[in-house]
Amino acid sequence: MDDGMEDDVEAGEIGEIAEVAETAGGKTRGPPGKTPLEPELVGSNFIKAIAIARTYLAQDELDLSFQPAFRDADRSKKSVALYMSKTKVRAPISIVDEVDMPIGRESKPQVVAGALAARIREEKSVCLTAIGIDAVSNAVLAIGNARLYLEQDAKDIRAQPAFVLVRRGLVGT
Repeated sequence: MDDGMEDDVEAGEIGEIAEVAETAGGKTRGPPGKTPLEPELVGSNFIKAIAIARTYLAQDELDLSFQPAFRDADRSKKSVALYMSKTKVRAPISIVDEVDMPIGRESKPQVVAGALAARIREEKSVCLTAIGIDAVSNAVLAIGNARLYLEQDAKDIRAQPAFVLVRRGLVGT
C-alpha cells in the first residue's frame, strides 16, 4: 500500500510467519490478520518470528506490529489472538520520553498493564523488556490488558517486538 496507511497482513505473509514459528516448533491457526495462539506460544517462537520478520521487512521500509486481544473473558488465561498489521516505516513525529519497563516470569500482567497504560496516558513511549518464555508471555498479556484499560481514554497501543542487547549487572558487587 503506497499511502503509508495500516494494512492487514496478507494470508501468504501470515503463512510465512507461521512457517517460521512452526519450523521452530510452534503451531498456529487462524484467518489472515488474526492468529489465535496456543497458550505455550504466546511468549515463545511466534513472537520471535515476528521480531525476525520485522528485520527483513525493514529492508523494504515496512514494519510489522501486533495487538493482542483476549479470546476468553478470563484475562488471566493465555488464550489470545494477535491482530497483525504491516505498515510503511514512518519517521518519528517527535521525540518522546522512552520508559524502560522490565518484565519477568513472576510479573503480574494486570499490574504491569496498569503501569503501561499510565505511561501511555502520559504520552511516553514504553519499551517492555522480557527475557524468557514466561516473561514474554507476561508482556503480551500486559499489552492486552493495557489496551482494555486505555479504551476509556480512546487510546490504543501496538507491539513491535525486537531483539535488544541486555547487559546484566553483577550481583553482590
